[in-house]
Amino acid sequence: MTFVLLAHGSSDARHGGQVRGLAAEVSGLLDEPVETAFLSDASLPRDARVLPLFLGEGRHGGVDAPALAARSGARLLPSLATHADRVADLAYDRMTAEGRRINAMFGLYRFSGFAALYAALYAALHARNKRCTLVAHGALHAEPTIASVIRLWREDGVGAIRLQPMLLFDGRSMDEMAAQARGDDIEILPPLSQGGDFAELVASLLRD
Repeated sequence: MTFVLLAHGSSDARHGGQVRGLAAEVSGLLDEPVETAFLSDASLPRDARVLPLFLGEGRHGGVDAPALAARSGARLLPSLATHADRVADLAYDRMTAEGRRINAMFGLYRFSGFAALYAALYAALHARNKRCTLVAHGALHAEPTIASVIRLWREDGVGAIRLQPMLLFDGRSMDEMAAQARGDDIEILPPLSQGGDFAELVASLLRD
């Protein structure tokens, strides 16, 4: 069995390096080779089991990835967007790992196309939240933006904020999110792929 992690791809070298690092980590968990691929690739390994690393429900997951898999004779698994509840639980666990009460913000790329992830975050917070004093969602490319939420919180006298980017890898979007969240008392957590918990999630999806 050939396993493949299919990512969007980026001109930022950090993106490709982190995709390959994730594949190596997942390979160790499965004790099987795990390859990487990007939407710009001409084809995928034939008969491979392919997991699209997309959090949104847009064109990449609904059109581009299926077309690439079909012409390659590969088996396309449901994308990460289909498992939004598990991604949301992971993000909440990271946000609250230290056990202290916090003002929490989850930063999405945008709201349109990420409805399942947005809803899953709210469901996780409703079911489990005991550690967040305030909770907000901001977007990089939609209103309310991360910057506008922070501005409103500042006007209300809210202090320290912890931001979990709902992004998979470092790159330009992560840089833009960090630029919107500048402040001495704003803690920006790493993107979701950075951590053994995410590798374990991906390994379980490939295994299942």
